[in-house]
Amino acid sequence: MGLVALLVGFAPLAARAGGQAIQGQDVNGHPVSVNGAGHYTVVMYTNPDLEDESREMTLALDPFRSRSDFAFIRVVDLRGDVPPEMRGLVRGQIRKEMVREDKRLKEQRGITDASANAPIIPDFSGSTLDALGWDTVYSQVHLVVYDRHGHEIKRLADVSDPKELTKVMGDIL
Repeated sequence: MGLVALLVGFAPLAARAGGQAIQGQDVNGHPVSVNGAGHYTVVMYTNPDLEDESREMTLALDPFRSRSDFAFIRVVDLRGDVPPEMRGLVRGQIRKEMVREDKRLKEQRGITDASANAPIIPDFSGSTLDALGWDTVYSQVHLVVYDRHGHEIKRLADVSDPKELTKVMGDIL
């Protein structure tokens, strides 16, 4: 591997090192500190083609969702896919999905207001995705886990087995 390729390969890692704040905007336009302090955070990369896979990973995290020291953030890769005049419609669809998920978690797990610790960031520009080191469209779910201080502790690429995620989180928490 050439020196330039090596340095380019480490650039996203260097940007994430040291607990630098990664910001995003949730579906309602509120700021979200993706690697905020005070709780463990799982950040999931997903895109419209990964709806079923990301739902499986979301279900795998259900056992942890009631914890006060746990947050779950989904970043939806919508770079170049949605014209500006259609973004409100996309946000509305995401809000409907969040309502269904809140209802499911309340009925199945007794968790109220699950969305409070589980924002969804529709990333139309790619700014949050780029800050996370996700610089291309992926065909599998990707995950990053941050500790209570906002430092990255685990990165999982091409995750297809929900049991793997449950085990990783069980080991961390």
